[in-house]
Amino acid sequence: MKNILFVLVTLILITPSFGQINVTHVKEGATLTDKQGLFYTLPNTLIQVKVKVLKTEYIAGPYSEYASKYLDLADVNTSDYNEYEIIDLKLSTESVPDPDHVYFAEITEKFAKAEKSVLLSLSSAGMAMDLLGNLPGKPLKDYSGVSVKSATDKDDFFKYFAETNLFEQFDTIIRKVVVDTITVEKMYFDSKWVEKSDEQKAVEAANKISRIREARFNLLTGYQEIPYEAEALAYMDTQLEKMESEYLSLFTGVSLKKKLVYSFSVKPQTMENSRTIPVFVFSERSGLKDVSAAGGEVVNLKIEAIGNYGVLNSVTESRNTSGNEKGFFYRIPVMAKVKIKISNDLQTESVIPIGQFGPVSYLPPNVTSVQFHPETGGVKTILLD
Repeated sequence: MKNILFVLVTLILITPSFGQINVTHVKEGATLTDKQGLFYTLPNTLIQVKVKVLKTEYIAGPYSEYASKYLDLADVNTSDYNEYEIIDLKLSTESVPDPDHVYFAEITEKFAKAEKSVLLSLSSAGMAMDLLGNLPGKPLKDYSGVSVKSATDKDDFFKYFAETNLFEQFDTIIRKVVVDTITVEKMYFDSKWVEKSDEQKAVEAANKISRIREARFNLLTGYQEIPYEAEALAYMDTQLEKMESEYLSLFTGVSLKKKLVYSFSVKPQTMENSRTIPVFVFSERSGLKDVSAAGGEVVNLKIEAIGNYGVLNSVTESRNTSGNEKGFFYRIPVMAKVKIKISNDLQTESVIPIGQFGPVSYLPPNVTSVQFHPETGGVKTILLD
């Protein structure tokens, strides 16, 4: 946020008391043809909502429908599906130019004759190029972190799936041959390779699991009567356990976890119409979706101003419409409590200043040394002679 300064950041000026800078609000009907000076803008405060989501992909095993029949496993998933869980929420702010609050700082002849130097520091977005058009909306960012386990194909998860897909099938062919009045039966054997059915593959995998478990039992109970070293015994048991887990996954399936990070930009307009702003829709089965999508919980950003600024708004509005010469315009930001909650479980809140919620006022034209807060457009320091 420090790198994005959309407002006049620093102005340092030392002049005699008669030097002044007149500032004009750039709007419909403003005439600046014969005037010398520069443009600057006041900022709008955007609220950034960063959401971390844990996505779990459940991939069914190729033999899942036979898990109960051959391994007595209940509640085994037979189809793929995803689950989403929001694990973290964070709020932050960012400043962007306000196209409705562009100002022209005029350097008067009195100021020029004073032969004094002036240092004006603005951001790249604080010049006249921000006068045209509306600000482009900031798109939703979606990027995923490192997966716990990754694979390009589902079969990569199942190491022992269909080790041999064909088996040799033998058929007996009996032919009856009649010689004179005697009937003779001749037997022939025919062999061919046939593709295994899924159930046959499941039976083989279940038998492998039984043999592995028996091998582990024999190993741990000393059936071999071989004095293995402790390290060798632990290694063999670990490898057998790993192999059993691989075969078992053919029935139970596997899960893949990923962390996704989403970023949303919310621009509050005014205090009256920004109390509740929908940000996104969340579903445990389909994840984060646009606010217009159906199915899921609508997650809202709730904003509550701290304090009553009604009198200040009235006074500044009356003052701004006066015919007096005006110096640099600035914002008086309003502190607000910003909160976001999901399913009454996970929530976060922050107290932040929101520039556009507050009124805009101006300094006297003879105030020529002032610094602004780049985040809100409020006055940071001022030098009064």
